[in-house]
Order: sequence, then structure tokens, then C-alpha cells
Amino acid sequence: MALLGVSCALILSSSIALALNSIQVAPTESQTLENVKGITVFRLYAIGHGNEGQYAESFNHFDYANPEAPKGGMIKLSEIGSFNNLEPFSLRESGIDIDLLYDQLFVSPRDDPLTAYPLIAESAMIADDHSFVVFNLNPSAKWQDDSPITSDDVVFTFNLLTRNDQAIPFFRTAYKDVTDVGALGPYKVKFALSAKDATSLIFLIGSMHILPRHYYEARSFGTDSLEAPLGSGPYSVTQVLPGRRIQYQRVTDYWARDLPVRKGLYNFDTWVVDYYRDANVRAQAFMAGLIDVMFEFDPGRWLLYDEALGKTGVPMVKQVSQMRGALGSMNFAFNLRRPPFNDRVVREAVTELFDYEWIDKVLLSGWADRNHTQFPNSELAAAGPPTQAELALLLPWRDRIRKEILDDAYVPPASDGSGFQRERRRRALKLFSEAGYTIRNGWLVNGEGRQLSIEIITANADAQNIILTFVASLRRVGIDARLRLVDAAQFEQRSRVDFDFDMTFHYFRSTEFPGADRERYWASEFANTKYTLNIPGVQDPAVDDLVRRIRQASTREDLVAATRALDRLIAWNAYILPGWYIGSLHYAYWNRFGRADQTVGTDVRRDIGWPAIEAWWAKHDTVPPTKVRNDTIAAKS
Repeated sequence: MALLGVSCALILSSSIALALNSIQVAPTESQTLENVKGITVFRLYAIGHGNEGQYAESFNHFDYANPEAPKGGMIKLSEIGSFNNLEPFSLRESGIDIDLLYDQLFVSPRDDPLTAYPLIAESAMIADDHSFVVFNLNPSAKWQDDSPITSDDVVFTFNLLTRNDQAIPFFRTAYKDVTDVGALGPYKVKFALSAKDATSLIFLIGSMHILPRHYYEARSFGTDSLEAPLGSGPYSVTQVLPGRRIQYQRVTDYWARDLPVRKGLYNFDTWVVDYYRDANVRAQAFMAGLIDVMFEFDPGRWLLYDEALGKTGVPMVKQVSQMRGALGSMNFAFNLRRPPFNDRVVREAVTELFDYEWIDKVLLSGWADRNHTQFPNSELAAAGPPTQAELALLLPWRDRIRKEILDDAYVPPASDGSGFQRERRRRALKLFSEAGYTIRNGWLVNGEGRQLSIEIITANADAQNIILTFVASLRRVGIDARLRLVDAAQFEQRSRVDFDFDMTFHYFRSTEFPGADRERYWASEFANTKYTLNIPGVQDPAVDDLVRRIRQASTREDLVAATRALDRLIAWNAYILPGWYIGSLHYAYWNRFGRADQTVGTDVRRDIGWPAIEAWWAKHDTVPPTKVRNDTIAAKS
């Protein structure tokens, strides 16, 4: 990572709405499945969570797509890093772009991310008590070898992801409340559910990318492979330069090309992703015209793009787009598995020494916002004192949690931005004293005379200056602090497998639709599991209770209360040292493309956050050179 790192066809009756909980789409018909007596089943053309979605059943295309967009041309994108595997969903990180190659049962648009609409599945049928959901597959859906996508493929995919020990562990957690899955026919699949209030589970099942059973009958899943996979999506892999490039070619007879969820999308004939080991080299490649679109998180490099004029013969467009929904953030994680970082007071003292205000002013150019939550830019984030709904979740733990959690809003320690940190150092040294540390001969030592030592590991080369600034602050109070820059594979091994670190600096993912995934991040059972996402190693029964409540939330209100309560526990217990997030996206591109995600009509700006490149198309006219154009798109409320 870089350093900044449905309109309803019918109105539900109150009784049906209660039965459907927060699945905010209307049933268009009611029926009873075979062998299911006394249970009413409602047909859903879309599945969602929270507010009503924006697309009616008769919609023709997503608003940010142009159904008349011409097909053809090429787009060249880039990634930092490398790859040695094209197989998706395995423990061995894959370089494949899953959305280009594999279709899902239901797919969510960029402008309505909490609702999913039919792709491989034509519709879903849900029991009024949420005891099961049935997906009706589209008989026209097919793999790129022209064989049909059937129920057997769906069952195979689910079993592979949840039972194969080489599959990413996330799936075993995400689908843990599915008790059974089976085919009711060639195009009908039933999932039996145990968590009847877990509305997020149905959404997660619908979002599943489907894998071809017949392809894997002759292959072993979970081994590194550079063989072009068999997919069902709009592109196939046509060229692989190991570690350097993956080239995709548009499937001209793509089965879903005329469906509303695909019309006007995936217009380029060729989609290229080049891999670069160094962010500065990648920036130079962009300015030389070797890359078409650049997402930039470094303020210094952003200014350099103005110097690229005339190198490609076409104008460059620079834009700043306001992001929507929960955003990821850059944070430090303490290793709670080893002393002294299992001591909250030590963690609080270390946090005092991170001078975010100076870093933001000098190194981040004011691009960032201080992070104090796991759900930045979202209603899911804790703010102000706890609400009554949050207190109802926290009070049963009053004897085991800090009093401040029940009374106050968490605010990270702040400096005056001068860089001197005198008040913050005094506060840190007072906390270190409470934890049994004293200054002796310029070293911060414990009662045994052992100096406090902190190694911070990261794979983020762009963050070196920031982390070294923090390291210098730690050294000024007598800590033996140092930075260890490692490659991505070593970072993965040390932070998620061997737990061989004091602190990490890395990107924390977030979501507007949390569910069972939060258990992987914070639950005790994953604190010492290989390939865990619970990198700090949190083992807290109150946290365990709240992530369970997030998974089982039956309404958006319940979900918001649980995530905010979880936020408070994480922040007040100093399980991580909060860094920052970026509420706006800076990106530049060579003006070779048409795009419908930028404007609606002629003058009305439209902003969906991350640009929908899959909705862009290649211009066929010649654009004369001109000066760099800078656009800032304001957020649409």
C-alpha cells in the first residue's frame, strides 16, 4: 500500500418486513418450495442491507455506465509488488483480478454497494424465518469453454472455500453459519442457515465468485500456478510475464454482456496490469505514458505529474474525488502476545510519542485525517459519548472494561504540530513510570535494567520517512527503536504466521458491511491462528461478544451499535496505535478515455469515489496536446 493509505416493486407489510429483517428489497412473489411445509418463501430480485437500494427490478444499466459505450482499445494499469500465482482464493497470494475473470451470483454496483443485483443467479428465494435461502441460476450463464454454470459449480465452490485447508481462512469464518448446501436441480441451490438473524450472511453468499468444478477435477487447488485459469467473466488471461505483467483479453461472446449489471461495462479489448517493485519507478513509468491511470498517495509525487506535459502527446487529467463509505487506514499494531506490549499502559505511552500533527503538516501535506476508528468515513464509527444502544452492549462488561469506555469519546493524543513534543514526552514518561520504567544513563529501562526495545516492521517503502520520524521520537526518551523494511512475503510471514514482531505498520481494511469478517480481525480464537487477520493478537471476552453481535446483527441499527461499541474497546485499550486515513482519492490519467462515471447529463457532477474504470472506454478520436488539467470533484450528498 501507499503511505496515505432498491426501489421496491411492492410495499412490505409490517409482518413481512419484520420477517425479512434488514433485507431491504420487496418480495415480488410468494411461494412454497417442495419438501418445505409451513414456511413461506419470498422471491427477491436483489439482496441488500440498510437503506433501500436505488435500482428497480426493471433497470436497464447502472447509472455510471454508458450502454452505448464503444468496445475496443487498451488500458494499461499497474500494481506495486510481484506475483507467482494466478490461482484465486488460496493461501498463496494470487495476482489475478478476480472481478475480471470470475462472475458472482449477485453483484453490487459502485453507487449502491449495500445492495446486490442478479448476475449468475436470476433471483433468490428466502424463507420468512431466514432458515434457508435458495438461488435460482441463470441457464444462460456459461464458462469460457462454453460449458454451463450449474448448481454443482456453486456447491463445489462453497465446499472448496470452507473445507480445503489451502483456501483463505476468511471463508470458513464468513460462512460458518451455513449448515448445509445442496443442489435442488441443475440451476437451483439451497443454503441452510443456522443464524436466522444474520442478514449479512445472505449478502455474503450472494457475493460469492463461482469456480468451475470440471476445471479443478483435473487440478490440485492450493499450489502455485501460472496457468491461465478458466473463468466465466468478461475477460480471459492471454499473456503472463511472471512477476511482471498479466494481460487480459475481452471475451467477445461473454454470456452476461447484455445483462443490466454488465451493460456498458468492460469495454476495453485489452486490459494490461504491469507490476513494479518501486513506487517512484512506477510514477516515472506513468509520466512516460507507459501507464494510463495512476492512483497517488504521496503528495510529493503528485506535484511532479505536472511536469509530464508533452511526453505522451495527450493531455493529463488530475482529479481529487471524495471517497464514499468506510475507508481503510494506515495504523501501527502492537504485538500483545509478547511483553511489554501486553501492558496497556506501555502501549498508551508509546502512542503518546507518535507526532501525527507534525507528520501530517510536513510529510503528508495535509492530505490525511487522524484515525480513531476501524470504520473511518462511516456511520459505523464511534463518535461522541456512547449512545443508549451502545451502553446496552457495554454495561454487561462494566466490571472488566475501563470506566472511560462508558463515559467518554476516545480522542487520540495530539501535539501542537511544532515537532518539539514536550508535553507529549512528559505524559509518555509518566506512563512509562507507572509501568515500571525509568531513565538510566539515557536509556529507558525496566526494574531489571533491561532497555525497552521496539522494532517496527513494514513492507511499505513509501512510509519510511514517517516511521523513521516516529523512531526518532521513541529514541529521544531512551527506547532502542528501529525500523525494519521487509518485502511483502516476509511481512506476511512475520506478522500473520510467526508473530515475530514488536509493532507493525500496515494498511487496515474496512467495510461498510461488516459481518463474520470482524471475527477474523479481533476474536480471541484467531489470535494465534496462522494467516490470521488478528495481527495484534487481541484476546478479550468483551471484544469476542461484540464481534459475535456484529455477525448476528439483524438490523442496520443493531450493526451500527455493535461496531461503535467495538470501536470504543479497541481504541481505549490501545490495541493499535491509530494512524490516519485519506478521505479523498488523488488520481491522474491520460485523456484517452470516455467515462460516464464523471458526469450525468451535461453539467451535473457525479462522484462515486473510486473511479469506475470498468465503465470507461477508449476514445477513437485524436486528442491534441494541451496543458495538464486539474479537476476536483465534490462529493454528492
